[in-house]
Amino acid sequence: MGAKLLDLQSGRQFVDRYELIGEIAAGGMATVFLARLTGFGGFQRLFAIKRLHPHLQGEREFVQMFLDEARLAAGIHHPNVVPILEVGASDSGYYLVMEYIEGETLARLLSGAAASKQRLPVAIVIRMLLDTLGGLHAAHELRDEHGELAGVVHRDVSPQNVLVGADGVARITDFGVARAASRLTATGVGQLKGKIAYMAPEQARGDEDLDRRADVFAAGVVLWESLAHRRLFKASSEAATLSRVLNEPMPHLHEVAPHISPAVCDVVMKALERNRDARMANCAQFADALEAAAAASGELGTAREVQSYVQTVLGENIRAQREAVRLWTQQADLQGGPAPLHTPTRSTTGGIERSQVSQFTQAQHKSGRGWAFLSALLLLGIAGFIGYHYLAIEPVSHHAGSPSAQSDLPVPEPGTQLALPPKVVDIPPEPAATSVAPSTPPDTQEKVDAPARRAPAQVTPSPDPAPSEPRSAPRTRSKPKGNPLLDSNPYR
Repeated sequence: MGAKLLDLQSGRQFVDRYELIGEIAAGGMATVFLARLTGFGGFQRLFAIKRLHPHLQGEREFVQMFLDEARLAAGIHHPNVVPILEVGASDSGYYLVMEYIEGETLARLLSGAAASKQRLPVAIVIRMLLDTLGGLHAAHELRDEHGELAGVVHRDVSPQNVLVGADGVARITDFGVARAASRLTATGVGQLKGKIAYMAPEQARGDEDLDRRADVFAAGVVLWESLAHRRLFKASSEAATLSRVLNEPMPHLHEVAPHISPAVCDVVMKALERNRDARMANCAQFADALEAAAAASGELGTAREVQSYVQTVLGENIRAQREAVRLWTQQADLQGGPAPLHTPTRSTTGGIERSQVSQFTQAQHKSGRGWAFLSALLLLGIAGFIGYHYLAIEPVSHHAGSPSAQSDLPVPEPGTQLALPPKVVDIPPEPAATSVAPSTPPDTQEKVDAPARRAPAQVTPSPDPAPSEPRSAPRTRSKPKGNPLLDSNPYR
């Protein structure tokens, strides 16, 4: 998804601890931004931030819809659903944090193909719709805390809400107008939520007993248009579009796209039955029928083929976007230093407080200084021992190689070494790259960064005694059983 990068001349913009990089998309309810999260050890990760428009922050209905989306989508765990990772409120308003999908929407892929007077390959389209149906079925099967079906209906299945990633996986997104039995808000009488051109007839009529078969119909419209490369119901006005959805006959897909196998066309048309009892009962049945028909006719694509197609069509744009983001972040860091850290009570290291991080790094530093001091004393003792033998015991008149010199000093056996008490070296492990998203006050930051600015002491262990000599019992120090800074990395 291409992002229009923000102008750094007007200053850097943040939503809590997330720095906004560029605008991805904007709708009537919210704007989606590309954002980054920075942390300890040079950590950096990109996210998509969906922020409610400022003029809607005081509108209770829109705020509740926004929060409903977070509650619904956060409970759906499926590879074909864009996950919502966090919901929050800041000085700039309410926001959702979503996984950033590098790729493009199905709508823009269709638009690009039409502009170049080409068609999307049939196998590619079918694979993308199979992924979409898998994500929709996972949403429909969402259950509440009592184990009952939550009654989720997306109600806005359209090419704009299907994200096709550079990894070859299509994902359904935007549950902003989804309907569920447990949602906080309800659609008022006479209100239509969603895009009319993709609505099921019962949804367009405003029926209150809407169920998952409405999404089956909408997915059928998306598939019909993606294979036919033309609009099915769209007209010059919303009223004319609504009339087509409710009343006008639908052309059979095979009539407008004869290159599609009749079996696949029949599956699509069954999903478009105006009588919902005549459609597939759910998206899983739709996917099974579509996959079987496509496999029989050799029109079934794979995720790898979708990935290759996306790289062919969007590869240059993706690489250009990556480079633009890299240069933007580099300029932002040079302009104002690293992104300021957030200041909640706890950090993103899994619950460990900043004071604990500071204590841990101070302990590392003190331990390193102590062992450096002991090492220096040991080296001085060895030097004194050698100097005493060569300057005080050995007569000056003796030659180093003379018999008298050899008789004055004991000669060790070949291969043996001077036995010294073994030394315990207990160097705390370096902390793994751990994200500390919260901000740290200046005095605490000084403590956290201190070990990184001091060169670690060089400690050379004493040689082990010869095998023939008994080892003296080494002194032992108890080590901590676990390092919370290493064991609680949420990004591991």
